[in-house]
Amino acid sequence: MRSSLLFYLLTTATLLAGPLEDKDRPVARTEALPAVEAARQMKLPPGFSAQVVAAEPDVVQPIAFTMDDRGRLWVVENTNYPKCPGEPKDRILIFEDFGADGRARKRTVFFDRLTFASGIAVGHGGVWVGAPPNLVFFPLKDGDDKPAGEPQVVLDGWGNQDTHETLNNFIWGPDGWLYGTHGVFTSSNVGRPGAPAGERVKVDAGVWRYHPVKKKFELYAEGGSNQWGVDWDDRGQAFFEACVIPHMWQCIQGARYQRQGGQHVNKFTYDDLKTIADFEYEKRAYCGAMIYLGGQWPKEFRDTFFFNDIHMNKLRCEKLVRAGSGMKSERFMDFLASPDAWHRGLSPQYGPDGSVFLSDWYDKVPCHQQKEFTDRSNGRIYKLVHESVKPGSVDLAKAGDDELVQMQLHENDWYVRHARRLLAERGPKPETQAALRKMLRENPDETRKLRALWALHGVAGLDEETALVALSDRSEYVRAWTIQLACEDGAPTVAELEIFAKLARDEASPVVRLYLASAAQRIDVAKRWPILEGLASHAEDAKDHNLPLMLWYAAEPAVAADLAKGAELLANCKIPKVQEFITRRMAAGAK
Repeated sequence: MRSSLLFYLLTTATLLAGPLEDKDRPVARTEALPAVEAARQMKLPPGFSAQVVAAEPDVVQPIAFTMDDRGRLWVVENTNYPKCPGEPKDRILIFEDFGADGRARKRTVFFDRLTFASGIAVGHGGVWVGAPPNLVFFPLKDGDDKPAGEPQVVLDGWGNQDTHETLNNFIWGPDGWLYGTHGVFTSSNVGRPGAPAGERVKVDAGVWRYHPVKKKFELYAEGGSNQWGVDWDDRGQAFFEACVIPHMWQCIQGARYQRQGGQHVNKFTYDDLKTIADFEYEKRAYCGAMIYLGGQWPKEFRDTFFFNDIHMNKLRCEKLVRAGSGMKSERFMDFLASPDAWHRGLSPQYGPDGSVFLSDWYDKVPCHQQKEFTDRSNGRIYKLVHESVKPGSVDLAKAGDDELVQMQLHENDWYVRHARRLLAERGPKPETQAALRKMLRENPDETRKLRALWALHGVAGLDEETALVALSDRSEYVRAWTIQLACEDGAPTVAELEIFAKLARDEASPVVRLYLASAAQRIDVAKRWPILEGLASHAEDAKDHNLPLMLWYAAEPAVAADLAKGAELLANCKIPKVQEFITRRMAAGAK
């Protein structure tokens, strides 16, 4: 209750903090509009229009959705919100057979006994659903639209203290893990069912991931506020939005970000990473994350970041621009502005024809703290289309392995991602591995080389020989991602460690040095010293947005474990902030 009140006071305060620009003024309160009329009134760039895919009563309170390999929408309804767990009445719906007007002509109820759910993904033999206190898995037989058995609890311990900040917005990452986000005022202690406290992971703000084959769960990055979504650009750089605190963040493995509240788990953090935007909107409620890689919209939209501004009834769009080891965010445009005061956009996702599906919670009020005014009978799914769109049908599961490999070259990353996951589900095959190695080795486009690298990792084809070659690739992002993948289980080979140490000393790319700093956190403390020493020698990184702190996060446990080596690192370090933190940590004594 206290955290909900805090969020309400903060967001209300921003509404009263001075005059707004005319273009950013909240729309006047009105009565609800029919879905078709609401779509017609949306303000979009020239050449774009909005279609209604589904609306009440066919769908209500669509809190999350995903797409399967046939382009069908799987939608989670949450009429219990904000009460958790609530009554077993909420549903998972499947929408398909879309007409030229965008409307779904077939609707199937997959499951109708959810108590509270906030995330969904399809893949690896079933449907993954976040339903606090559990992450559950519904097994699914090919061709069936009903569960093949009762849902299985994969992870438990998810909290619900603030029900708009629990596990949410599931997405398959390029590395084959299932990712999701989590807010700051809900405290979770996540592990497999029955796991003791020592085997659980504390999550109260951050980005998490779970591997469906290895059955491993971990916190990928820590901090933030109430982030609701994460996505990757063409070169595998991840980003998320956040509420109340500054809105835009690059998601780096092992990073610790500014928090809206609470403390970092590690008390020796000393400082945390800040926003990548040098501007602000009003600090309101934001939701969703999509980097457009659909291949069909005009080129200026590729690799731009979309997210919803819930209070302002807008879909914002920002450009991502290289800055040192990472990226910065720049204003671009308000892609969609709705004059309908009930519009509450949640998640944008591009589909197989390159158009973007957009879920609309549709509510008179923007914050659940005003729940006495809420109406749980509404909800919409829209489709944002460009005039040159050519809808069609797909079924990637019917494609052969060679076809799925070639889809790694597709202009629309929807095909790339689904094909990559399908290849991983089919398992290691020598022919598939050979074809992907050839693509990695010979394709001149670094984005295609990266796709081959990720897919090769998914089919267990990134062996030491391949990794060592990739670590000398001309693309800095291929070198960087090879480091991350080689350290996924925290056990790189001796030969890989030797190259990491050399790269830490001699690598010209700050991106590669950033990935080394991330990876060093996953390597045994005693083995990471050569990497730390090499990274600490780069005086040019002193003012980088990410590198000083990421290096410190990797160095801190090593310094604590060996104060003598810490003193040597301090003496040779060329980065003032890291020098300061080493000194403070040494003064605190060994752990």
